[in-house]
Amino acid sequence: MDYALTIGLRYLRSKKKKTVSVITFIAVSGVALGVAALLVVMSITSGFQVEFRNKVLGVNAHVLVMKYGLDFEEYEDVMARAMEMPEVAGAAPFVINEMMLARGDRIAGVLVKGVDPVAMPTVLDLPTQLVDGSLEGLRREGAAPPRRPDDEEGARTEGLDLDAFLQRIEDGSSPEDAARATESAASTPAPSHEEETPEDDEPLDELPVVRVPTPEEAEAALEGTDTAPSEGPVEDVLFEDTEAQVTPTESLPGVVVGATLARTLDLHVGDRVSVISPLSGLDTSMFHAEARTPRSREFRVIGIFEAGFQEYDSRLVYADLYEAQAFFDHGDSVTGVEIRLHDLEQAPAISRRLERVLGGGPYHTLDWQELNHNLFTALEIQKVMLSLVIATIIFIAAFNVIATLIMIVLEKKREIAILKAMGAHDLHVLVVFLVQGLIIGLVGTLIGLALGGGVSFWLESYRFPLDPHVYLIDHVPVRTSMSEFGTTVLIALGICLVATLLPSWWAARLLPAEGVRYE
Repeated sequence: MDYALTIGLRYLRSKKKKTVSVITFIAVSGVALGVAALLVVMSITSGFQVEFRNKVLGVNAHVLVMKYGLDFEEYEDVMARAMEMPEVAGAAPFVINEMMLARGDRIAGVLVKGVDPVAMPTVLDLPTQLVDGSLEGLRREGAAPPRRPDDEEGARTEGLDLDAFLQRIEDGSSPEDAARATESAASTPAPSHEEETPEDDEPLDELPVVRVPTPEEAEAALEGTDTAPSEGPVEDVLFEDTEAQVTPTESLPGVVVGATLARTLDLHVGDRVSVISPLSGLDTSMFHAEARTPRSREFRVIGIFEAGFQEYDSRLVYADLYEAQAFFDHGDSVTGVEIRLHDLEQAPAISRRLERVLGGGPYHTLDWQELNHNLFTALEIQKVMLSLVIATIIFIAAFNVIATLIMIVLEKKREIAILKAMGAHDLHVLVVFLVQGLIIGLVGTLIGLALGGGVSFWLESYRFPLDPHVYLIDHVPVRTSMSEFGTTVLIALGICLVATLLPSWWAARLLPAEGVRYE
Protein backbone atom coordinates (compact mmCIF):
# COMPACT_ATOMS: atom_id res chain seq x y z
CA MET A 1 0.00 0.00 0.00
CA ASP A 2 2.95 2.34 0.62
CA TYR A 3 4.08 2.18 -2.98
CA ALA A 4 0.55 3.14 -4.07
CA LEU A 5 0.83 6.39 -2.10
CA THR A 6 4.28 7.09 -3.53
CA ILE A 7 3.15 6.51 -7.10
CA GLY A 8 0.07 8.68 -6.57
CA LEU A 9 2.18 11.62 -5.38
CA ARG A 10 4.64 11.25 -8.27
CA TYR A 11 1.85 11.18 -10.85
CA LEU A 12 0.73 14.66 -9.76
CA ARG A 13 4.15 16.01 -10.83
CA SER A 14 4.08 14.71 -14.34
CA LYS A 15 7.13 15.88 -16.34
CA LYS A 16 6.11 14.41 -19.66
CA LYS A 17 2.77 16.19 -19.98
CA LYS A 18 2.79 19.76 -18.74
CA THR A 19 -0.91 19.94 -19.55
CA VAL A 20 -1.68 17.67 -16.59
CA SER A 21 0.16 19.97 -14.20
CA VAL A 22 -1.71 22.98 -15.53
CA ILE A 23 -5.07 21.26 -15.10
CA THR A 24 -4.04 20.18 -11.61
CA PHE A 25 -3.25 23.80 -10.76
CA ILE A 26 -6.67 24.88 -12.12
CA ALA A 27 -8.40 22.17 -10.07
CA VAL A 28 -6.62 23.24 -6.88
CA SER A 29 -7.46 26.91 -7.56
CA GLY A 30 -11.13 26.11 -8.14
CA VAL A 31 -11.41 24.17 -4.91
CA ALA A 32 -9.62 26.97 -3.02
CA LEU A 33 -11.96 29.68 -4.35
CA GLY A 34 -15.01 27.58 -3.58
CA VAL A 35 -13.86 26.87 -0.03
CA ALA A 36 -13.02 30.54 0.57
CA ALA A 37 -16.42 31.70 -0.70
CA LEU A 38 -18.24 29.05 1.34
CA LEU A 39 -16.36 29.97 4.52
CA VAL A 40 -17.06 33.70 4.10
CA VAL A 41 -20.77 33.13 3.43
CA MET A 42 -21.16 30.79 6.40
CA SER A 43 -19.32 33.24 8.64
CA ILE A 44 -21.55 36.15 7.58
CA THR A 45 -24.81 34.21 7.94
CA SER A 46 -23.71 32.91 11.33
CA GLY A 47 -22.78 36.47 12.26
CA PHE A 48 -26.28 37.66 11.40
CA GLN A 49 -27.78 34.89 13.53
CA VAL A 50 -25.58 35.63 16.54
CA GLU A 51 -25.94 39.40 16.18
CA PHE A 52 -29.72 39.25 15.95
CA ARG A 53 -29.88 36.83 18.87
CA ASN A 54 -27.70 39.05 21.06
CA LYS A 55 -29.66 42.18 20.14
CA VAL A 56 -33.00 40.50 20.74
CA LEU A 57 -31.93 38.91 24.02
CA GLY A 58 -30.39 42.17 25.18
CA VAL A 59 -33.86 43.71 25.18
CA ASN A 60 -35.92 40.57 25.85
CA ALA A 61 -35.38 37.83 28.37
CA HIS A 62 -34.81 34.12 27.74
CA VAL A 63 -38.24 33.05 29.05
CA LEU A 64 -41.50 35.00 29.44
CA VAL A 65 -44.31 34.07 31.81
CA MET A 66 -47.65 35.47 30.63
CA LYS A 67 -51.20 35.25 31.93
CA TYR A 68 -54.45 35.36 30.04
CA GLY A 69 -56.40 38.49 30.96
CA LEU A 70 -55.40 41.78 32.60
CA ASP A 71 -55.25 40.70 36.25
CA PHE A 72 -51.65 39.47 36.60
CA GLU A 73 -51.36 40.76 40.18
CA GLU A 74 -49.62 37.75 41.74
CA TYR A 75 -46.43 38.33 39.76
CA GLU A 76 -44.26 38.46 42.90
CA ASP A 77 -45.27 34.89 43.77
CA VAL A 78 -44.48 33.78 40.20
CA MET A 79 -41.05 35.44 40.42
CA ALA A 80 -40.34 33.74 43.75
CA ARG A 81 -41.25 30.31 42.38
CA ALA A 82 -39.12 30.89 39.28
CA MET A 83 -36.09 31.93 41.35
CA GLU A 84 -36.29 28.63 43.23
CA MET A 85 -35.12 26.87 40.05
CA PRO A 86 -31.30 26.62 39.98
CA GLU A 87 -31.14 27.36 36.23
CA VAL A 88 -32.73 30.81 36.67
CA ALA A 89 -30.34 33.77 36.99
CA GLY A 90 -32.91 36.56 37.40
CA ALA A 91 -36.58 37.50 37.11
CA ALA A 92 -38.33 40.85 36.76
CA PRO A 93 -41.90 42.07 36.02
CA PHE A 94 -42.80 44.35 33.13
CA VAL A 95 -45.72 46.12 31.50
CA ILE A 96 -45.76 47.22 27.86
CA ASN A 97 -48.19 49.19 25.77
CA GLU A 98 -48.27 51.18 22.55
CA MET A 99 -48.07 54.93 23.11
CA MET A 100 -47.04 58.13 21.38
CA LEU A 101 -44.04 60.25 22.37
CA ALA A 102 -44.16 63.97 21.62
CA ARG A 103 -41.73 66.85 21.97
CA GLY A 104 -42.94 70.13 20.58
CA ASP A 105 -44.40 69.56 17.13
CA ARG A 106 -42.55 66.23 16.68
CA ILE A 107 -44.30 62.98 17.50
CA ALA A 108 -43.53 59.27 17.10
CA GLY A 109 -45.25 55.99 17.86
CA VAL A 110 -43.42 54.06 20.58
CA LEU A 111 -43.66 51.05 22.87
CA VAL A 112 -43.50 52.14 26.51
CA LYS A 113 -42.10 49.35 28.67
CA GLY A 114 -42.38 49.67 32.41
CA VAL A 115 -39.57 47.89 34.27
CA ASP A 116 -38.43 47.50 37.85
CA PRO A 117 -35.12 49.40 38.20
CA VAL A 118 -33.97 47.01 40.94
CA ALA A 119 -34.71 43.65 39.26
CA MET A 120 -34.31 44.72 35.63
CA PRO A 121 -30.45 44.62 35.48
CA THR A 122 -30.54 40.89 36.30
CA VAL A 123 -32.63 40.24 33.18
CA LEU A 124 -31.86 42.88 30.53
CA ASP A 125 -28.69 44.51 29.17
CA LEU A 126 -30.02 48.06 29.44
CA PRO A 127 -27.33 49.33 31.87
CA THR A 128 -24.57 48.32 29.42
CA GLN A 129 -26.44 49.74 26.41
CA LEU A 130 -26.56 53.32 27.70
CA VAL A 131 -24.67 55.79 25.54
CA ASP A 132 -25.73 58.91 27.45
CA GLY A 133 -27.22 59.58 30.87
CA SER A 134 -27.87 56.95 33.52
CA LEU A 135 -30.69 54.98 35.15
CA GLU A 136 -30.52 57.09 38.29
CA GLY A 137 -33.87 58.76 38.75
CA LEU A 138 -35.88 56.17 36.86
CA ARG A 139 -37.83 55.51 40.07
CA ARG A 140 -38.74 58.49 42.22
CA GLU A 141 -38.36 58.41 45.97
CA GLY A 142 -41.42 57.15 47.79
CA ALA A 143 -42.90 55.52 44.67
CA ALA A 144 -45.37 52.72 45.34
CA PRO A 145 -47.59 50.44 43.24
CA PRO A 146 -50.85 52.20 42.26
CA ARG A 147 -54.30 51.01 43.17
CA ARG A 148 -56.72 49.84 40.52
CA PRO A 149 -59.41 52.47 39.83
CA ASP A 150 -62.10 49.79 39.87
CA ASP A 151 -61.13 48.91 43.43
CA GLU A 152 -61.62 52.52 44.56
CA GLU A 153 -65.02 52.76 42.89
CA GLY A 154 -66.00 49.46 44.44
CA ALA A 155 -64.97 50.74 47.86
CA ARG A 156 -67.08 53.87 47.42
CA THR A 157 -70.20 52.01 46.31
CA GLU A 158 -69.90 49.21 48.85
CA GLY A 159 -72.94 49.05 51.15
CA LEU A 160 -75.05 51.49 49.16
CA ASP A 161 -78.64 51.07 48.05
CA LEU A 162 -78.53 49.07 44.81
CA ASP A 163 -82.13 49.84 43.87
CA ALA A 164 -81.56 53.59 44.07
CA PHE A 165 -78.29 53.21 42.18
CA LEU A 166 -79.97 51.38 39.29
CA GLN A 167 -82.94 53.73 39.28
CA ARG A 168 -80.73 56.78 38.85
CA ILE A 169 -78.91 55.07 35.98
CA GLU A 170 -82.28 54.41 34.33
CA ASP A 171 -83.22 58.07 34.79
CA GLY A 172 -80.18 59.10 32.77
CA SER A 173 -77.61 59.90 35.44
CA SER A 174 -74.05 58.72 34.97
CA PRO A 175 -72.79 55.90 37.22
CA GLU A 176 -70.51 58.36 39.05
CA ASP A 177 -73.41 60.75 39.78
CA ALA A 178 -75.55 57.84 40.87
CA ALA A 179 -72.85 56.59 43.21
CA ARG A 180 -72.29 60.03 44.72
CA ALA A 181 -75.99 60.70 45.14
CA THR A 182 -76.65 57.30 46.68
CA GLU A 183 -73.65 57.66 48.97
CA SER A 184 -74.91 61.09 50.06
CA ALA A 185 -78.34 59.68 50.73
CA ALA A 186 -76.88 56.81 52.70
CA SER A 187 -74.76 59.13 54.83
CA THR A 188 -77.69 61.50 55.63
CA PRO A 189 -79.44 60.51 58.87
CA ALA A 190 -83.07 59.58 58.58
CA PRO A 191 -85.49 62.17 59.93
CA SER A 192 -86.82 61.58 63.41
CA HIS A 193 -90.49 60.88 63.89
CA GLU A 194 -90.54 63.31 66.80
CA GLU A 195 -89.67 66.25 64.56
CA GLU A 196 -92.57 68.21 63.19
CA THR A 197 -93.01 67.96 59.46
CA PRO A 198 -95.12 70.29 57.41
CA GLU A 199 -98.43 68.97 56.17
CA ASP A 200 -98.68 68.21 52.48
CA ASP A 201 -101.70 70.51 52.08
CA GLU A 202 -100.14 73.47 53.92
CA PRO A 203 -99.71 76.44 51.50
CA LEU A 204 -96.18 77.57 50.70
CA ASP A 205 -94.92 81.03 51.68
CA GLU A 206 -94.93 83.70 48.98
CA LEU A 207 -91.66 84.24 47.14
CA PRO A 208 -89.85 87.55 47.85
CA VAL A 209 -90.04 90.26 45.22
CA VAL A 210 -86.63 91.26 43.77
CA ARG A 211 -86.31 94.59 41.97
CA VAL A 212 -84.05 94.54 38.86
CA PRO A 213 -82.45 97.90 37.98
CA THR A 214 -83.00 99.33 34.52
CA PRO A 215 -80.04 99.80 32.10
CA GLU A 216 -80.14 103.58 32.70
CA GLU A 217 -79.91 103.06 36.45
CA ALA A 218 -77.00 100.59 36.00
CA GLU A 219 -75.07 103.06 33.83
CA ALA A 220 -75.66 105.83 36.33
CA ALA A 221 -74.40 103.60 39.13
CA LEU A 222 -71.21 102.77 37.19
CA GLU A 223 -70.35 106.39 36.51
CA GLY A 224 -67.23 107.41 38.38
CA THR A 225 -66.07 103.79 38.85
CA ASP A 226 -62.49 102.95 37.78
CA THR A 227 -62.85 99.96 35.41
CA ALA A 228 -59.49 100.28 33.66
CA PRO A 229 -57.42 97.07 33.42
CA SER A 230 -54.56 96.54 35.79
CA GLU A 231 -51.08 97.57 34.78
CA GLY A 232 -48.89 95.06 32.88
CA PRO A 233 -49.59 92.68 30.00
CA VAL A 234 -52.87 90.82 30.05
CA GLU A 235 -51.02 87.51 29.53
CA ASP A 236 -49.20 87.95 32.84
CA VAL A 237 -52.50 88.32 34.62
CA LEU A 238 -54.16 85.39 32.87
CA PHE A 239 -51.31 82.85 33.09
CA GLU A 240 -49.78 83.90 36.39
CA ASP A 241 -51.38 81.04 38.31
CA THR A 242 -50.91 78.53 35.47
CA GLU A 243 -47.16 79.06 35.28
CA ALA A 244 -46.89 78.63 39.00
CA GLN A 245 -48.51 75.18 38.68
CA VAL A 246 -46.11 73.81 36.02
CA THR A 247 -44.16 70.86 37.43
CA PRO A 248 -40.38 71.44 37.47
CA THR A 249 -38.51 69.21 35.04
CA GLU A 250 -36.27 67.82 37.78
CA SER A 251 -39.25 66.35 39.64
CA LEU A 252 -40.77 64.58 36.61
CA PRO A 253 -40.52 60.78 36.34
CA GLY A 254 -37.71 59.58 34.10
CA VAL A 255 -37.68 57.65 30.83
CA VAL A 256 -34.91 56.09 28.73
CA VAL A 257 -35.25 56.34 24.96
CA GLY A 258 -33.47 54.70 22.02
CA ALA A 259 -30.69 56.44 20.12
CA THR A 260 -32.55 56.49 16.79
CA LEU A 261 -35.69 57.82 18.46
CA ALA A 262 -33.64 60.51 20.18
CA ARG A 263 -32.24 61.64 16.82
CA THR A 264 -35.69 61.63 15.24
CA LEU A 265 -37.23 63.81 17.96
CA ASP A 266 -34.01 65.73 18.72
CA LEU A 267 -33.99 64.55 22.33
CA HIS A 268 -31.21 65.01 24.85
CA VAL A 269 -30.79 64.04 28.47
CA GLY A 270 -32.85 66.39 30.62
CA ASP A 271 -35.48 67.21 27.97
CA ARG A 272 -39.17 67.21 28.82
CA VAL A 273 -41.35 64.89 26.71
CA SER A 274 -45.03 63.96 26.69
CA VAL A 275 -46.28 60.39 26.57
CA ILE A 276 -49.75 60.17 25.04
CA SER A 277 -52.12 57.22 25.22
CA PRO A 278 -54.25 57.53 22.06
CA LEU A 279 -56.56 54.67 23.07
CA SER A 280 -57.29 55.86 26.60
CA GLY A 281 -60.33 57.82 25.40
CA LEU A 282 -61.99 54.66 24.12
CA ASP A 283 -64.37 52.93 26.53
CA THR A 284 -64.56 49.32 25.39
CA SER A 285 -66.92 48.45 28.23
CA MET A 286 -69.49 51.05 27.00
CA PHE A 287 -69.97 51.99 30.67
CA HIS A 288 -69.22 55.69 30.47
CA ALA A 289 -71.60 57.73 28.38
CA GLU A 290 -69.48 60.88 28.25
CA ALA A 291 -66.58 61.21 25.81
CA ARG A 292 -63.04 61.00 27.08
CA THR A 293 -59.94 62.70 25.76
CA PRO A 294 -56.63 60.82 25.27
CA ARG A 295 -54.54 60.77 28.41
CA SER A 296 -51.06 62.32 28.41
CA ARG A 297 -48.30 62.73 30.95
CA GLU A 298 -44.95 64.47 31.00
CA PHE A 299 -41.65 62.69 31.62
CA ARG A 300 -37.99 63.63 31.73
CA VAL A 301 -35.36 61.97 29.53
CA ILE A 302 -32.70 60.57 31.87
CA GLY A 303 -30.84 58.29 29.46
CA ILE A 304 -30.35 57.24 25.85
CA PHE A 305 -29.58 53.61 24.97
CA GLU A 306 -28.39 51.93 21.79
CA ALA A 307 -29.19 48.26 21.43
CA GLY A 308 -27.80 48.13 17.88
CA PHE A 309 -31.13 46.85 16.58
CA GLN A 310 -33.05 49.44 14.57
CA GLU A 311 -36.46 48.17 15.63
CA TYR A 312 -35.65 48.73 19.31
CA ASP A 313 -33.57 51.90 18.99
CA SER A 314 -36.37 53.67 17.10
CA ARG A 315 -39.44 52.55 19.06
CA LEU A 316 -38.67 51.37 22.59
CA VAL A 317 -39.00 53.62 25.65
CA TYR A 318 -38.26 52.45 29.20
CA ALA A 319 -40.15 53.86 32.21
CA ASP A 320 -40.55 52.95 35.86
CA LEU A 321 -42.93 50.06 36.48
CA TYR A 322 -45.04 52.01 38.97
CA GLU A 323 -45.33 55.05 36.70
CA ALA A 324 -46.37 52.86 33.77
CA GLN A 325 -48.94 51.01 35.89
CA ALA A 326 -50.48 54.29 37.04
CA PHE A 327 -50.50 55.66 33.49
CA PHE A 328 -52.12 52.53 32.04
CA ASP A 329 -54.76 52.40 34.85
CA HIS A 330 -54.16 48.69 35.49
CA GLY A 331 -53.38 48.99 39.18
CA ASP A 332 -50.62 46.77 40.59
CA SER A 333 -50.85 44.39 37.62
CA VAL A 334 -48.23 43.50 35.01
CA THR A 335 -48.10 42.20 31.47
CA GLY A 336 -45.71 39.39 32.32
CA VAL A 337 -42.53 38.28 34.05
CA GLU A 338 -39.15 38.13 32.27
CA ILE A 339 -36.68 35.42 33.25
CA ARG A 340 -32.99 35.07 32.37
CA LEU A 341 -31.22 31.71 32.54
CA HIS A 342 -27.61 30.78 33.15
CA ASP A 343 -27.58 28.64 29.99
CA LEU A 344 -29.37 30.09 26.96
CA GLU A 345 -29.69 26.74 25.20
CA GLN A 346 -31.81 25.32 28.06
CA ALA A 347 -34.57 27.90 27.50
CA PRO A 348 -37.09 25.54 25.77
CA ALA A 349 -36.80 22.85 28.47
CA ILE A 350 -36.90 25.32 31.37
CA SER A 351 -39.89 27.11 29.80
CA ARG A 352 -41.93 23.90 29.67
CA ARG A 353 -40.90 22.88 33.18
CA LEU A 354 -41.75 26.29 34.63
CA GLU A 355 -45.21 26.13 33.08
CA ARG A 356 -45.78 22.79 34.82
CA VAL A 357 -44.53 24.25 38.11
CA LEU A 358 -47.03 27.11 37.83
CA GLY A 359 -49.82 24.64 37.18
CA GLY A 360 -50.68 25.75 33.66
CA GLY A 361 -54.21 27.12 33.53
CA PRO A 362 -54.10 30.87 32.94
CA TYR A 363 -50.29 30.86 32.85
CA HIS A 364 -48.31 30.15 29.71
CA THR A 365 -44.61 30.51 28.98
CA LEU A 366 -42.63 31.47 25.88
CA ASP A 367 -38.92 30.95 25.31
CA TRP A 368 -36.82 33.25 23.14
CA GLN A 369 -36.95 30.91 20.16
CA GLU A 370 -40.77 30.83 20.15
CA LEU A 371 -40.96 34.57 20.69
CA ASN A 372 -38.78 35.23 17.61
CA HIS A 373 -39.56 32.06 15.66
CA ASN A 374 -40.10 33.73 12.28
CA LEU A 375 -36.88 35.75 12.44
CA PHE A 376 -34.54 32.92 13.39
CA THR A 377 -36.25 30.40 11.09
CA ALA A 378 -35.76 32.77 8.16
CA LEU A 379 -32.10 33.24 9.09
CA GLU A 380 -31.53 29.48 9.34
CA ILE A 381 -33.17 28.82 5.97
CA GLN A 382 -31.13 31.62 4.43
CA LYS A 383 -27.92 30.15 5.81
CA VAL A 384 -28.65 26.66 4.47
CA MET A 385 -29.67 27.86 1.02
CA LEU A 386 -26.69 30.19 0.63
CA SER A 387 -24.33 27.43 1.72
CA LEU A 388 -25.80 25.07 -0.88
CA VAL A 389 -25.51 27.69 -3.60
CA ILE A 390 -21.89 28.51 -2.75
CA ALA A 391 -21.07 24.80 -2.45
CA THR A 392 -21.83 24.51 -6.17
CA ILE A 393 -18.55 26.39 -6.76
CA ILE A 394 -16.72 23.49 -5.17
CA PHE A 395 -18.88 21.08 -7.16
CA ILE A 396 -17.85 22.82 -10.40
CA ALA A 397 -14.22 22.68 -9.31
CA ALA A 398 -14.67 18.94 -8.80
CA PHE A 399 -15.10 18.53 -12.56
CA ASN A 400 -11.56 19.82 -12.93
CA VAL A 401 -10.46 17.09 -10.51
CA ILE A 402 -12.25 14.49 -12.64
CA ALA A 403 -10.67 15.86 -15.83
CA THR A 404 -7.23 15.83 -14.21
CA LEU A 405 -7.51 12.20 -13.11
CA ILE A 406 -8.90 11.05 -16.45
CA MET A 407 -5.96 12.64 -18.29
CA ILE A 408 -3.54 11.01 -15.83
CA VAL A 409 -5.19 7.62 -16.39
CA LEU A 410 -4.96 8.03 -20.17
CA GLU A 411 -1.32 9.08 -19.87
CA LYS A 412 -0.40 6.25 -17.48
CA LYS A 413 -2.24 3.35 -19.11
CA ARG A 414 1.04 1.59 -19.90
CA GLU A 415 2.32 2.00 -16.31
CA ILE A 416 -0.99 0.73 -14.95
CA ALA A 417 -0.76 -2.35 -17.20
CA ILE A 418 2.78 -3.05 -16.05
CA LEU A 419 1.79 -2.72 -12.35
CA LYS A 420 -1.12 -5.10 -12.78
CA ALA A 421 1.09 -7.54 -14.73
CA MET A 422 3.54 -7.49 -11.82
CA GLY A 423 0.74 -8.50 -9.47
CA ALA A 424 -0.70 -5.20 -8.24
CA HIS A 425 -4.25 -5.58 -6.96
CA ASP A 426 -7.13 -3.53 -8.31
CA LEU A 427 -7.45 -1.89 -4.87
CA HIS A 428 -3.85 -0.66 -5.03
CA VAL A 429 -4.43 0.93 -8.41
CA LEU A 430 -7.62 2.50 -7.05
CA VAL A 431 -5.67 3.97 -4.11
CA VAL A 432 -3.09 5.50 -6.47
CA PHE A 433 -5.69 7.74 -8.09
CA LEU A 434 -7.73 8.30 -4.93
CA VAL A 435 -4.63 9.76 -3.33
CA GLN A 436 -4.22 12.19 -6.21
CA GLY A 437 -7.83 13.39 -5.98
CA LEU A 438 -7.72 13.77 -2.19
CA ILE A 439 -4.45 15.67 -2.31
CA ILE A 440 -5.89 18.07 -4.88
CA GLY A 441 -8.91 18.58 -2.62
CA LEU A 442 -6.81 18.89 0.54
CA VAL A 443 -4.38 21.45 -0.92
CA GLY A 444 -7.24 23.47 -2.38
CA THR A 445 -9.12 23.31 0.91
CA LEU A 446 -6.15 24.54 2.96
CA ILE A 447 -5.53 27.42 0.57
CA GLY A 448 -9.26 28.25 0.60
CA LEU A 449 -9.39 28.23 4.42
CA ALA A 450 -6.48 30.64 4.59
CA LEU A 451 -8.02 32.91 1.95
CA GLY A 452 -11.53 32.80 3.42
CA GLY A 453 -10.26 33.33 6.96
CA GLY A 454 -8.32 36.39 5.82
CA VAL A 455 -11.36 37.89 4.09
CA SER A 456 -13.55 37.20 7.14
CA PHE A 457 -11.01 38.82 9.46
CA TRP A 458 -10.84 41.88 7.19
CA LEU A 459 -14.64 42.23 7.10
CA GLU A 460 -14.80 41.92 10.89
CA SER A 461 -12.13 44.58 11.36
CA TYR A 462 -13.42 46.96 8.68
CA ARG A 463 -17.08 46.69 9.83
CA PHE A 464 -18.56 47.07 6.37
CA PRO A 465 -21.49 49.51 6.80
CA LEU A 466 -25.14 48.58 6.13
CA ASP A 467 -28.36 50.57 6.02
CA PRO A 468 -30.01 49.88 9.41
CA HIS A 469 -33.45 50.72 7.99
CA VAL A 470 -33.13 47.73 5.63
CA TYR A 471 -30.90 45.25 7.47
CA LEU A 472 -31.84 46.31 11.05
CA ILE A 473 -28.13 46.52 11.99
CA ASP A 474 -25.50 49.04 10.90
CA HIS A 475 -22.62 46.77 9.77
CA VAL A 476 -21.90 43.34 8.31
CA PRO A 477 -21.56 40.92 11.23
CA VAL A 478 -18.94 38.19 10.88
CA ARG A 479 -18.54 35.22 13.18
CA THR A 480 -15.93 32.55 12.50
CA SER A 481 -15.77 29.44 14.61
CA MET A 482 -14.19 26.01 14.52
CA SER A 483 -17.53 24.50 13.59
CA GLU A 484 -17.67 26.67 10.46
CA PHE A 485 -14.13 25.61 9.49
CA GLY A 486 -14.91 21.95 10.13
CA THR A 487 -18.11 22.04 8.09
CA THR A 488 -16.33 23.70 5.18
CA VAL A 489 -13.51 21.12 5.22
CA LEU A 490 -15.94 18.21 5.28
CA ILE A 491 -17.96 19.61 2.37
CA ALA A 492 -14.87 20.27 0.21
CA LEU A 493 -13.16 16.94 0.87
CA GLY A 494 -16.43 15.05 0.44
CA ILE A 495 -17.06 16.57 -3.00
CA CYS A 496 -13.46 15.93 -4.09
CA LEU A 497 -13.59 12.33 -2.89
CA VAL A 498 -16.81 11.62 -4.79
CA ALA A 499 -15.33 13.23 -7.91
CA THR A 500 -12.25 10.98 -7.64
CA LEU A 501 -14.11 7.68 -7.42
CA LEU A 502 -15.20 7.36 -11.06
CA PRO A 503 -11.80 7.81 -12.79
CA SER A 504 -10.07 5.80 -10.04
CA TRP A 505 -12.50 2.91 -10.48
CA TRP A 506 -11.96 3.08 -14.27
CA ALA A 507 -8.18 2.87 -13.81
CA ALA A 508 -8.51 -0.06 -11.39
CA ARG A 509 -10.64 -2.02 -13.88
CA LEU A 510 -8.17 -1.50 -16.74
CA LEU A 511 -6.82 -4.82 -18.16
CA PRO A 512 -3.03 -5.20 -18.72
CA ALA A 513 -3.56 -6.13 -22.37
CA GLU A 514 -5.57 -2.92 -22.94
CA GLY A 515 -2.74 -0.85 -21.51
CA VAL A 516 -0.05 -2.16 -23.87
CA ARG A 517 -2.16 -2.87 -26.97
CA TYR A 518 -1.07 0.25 -28.85
CA GLU A 519 2.46 0.43 -27.48
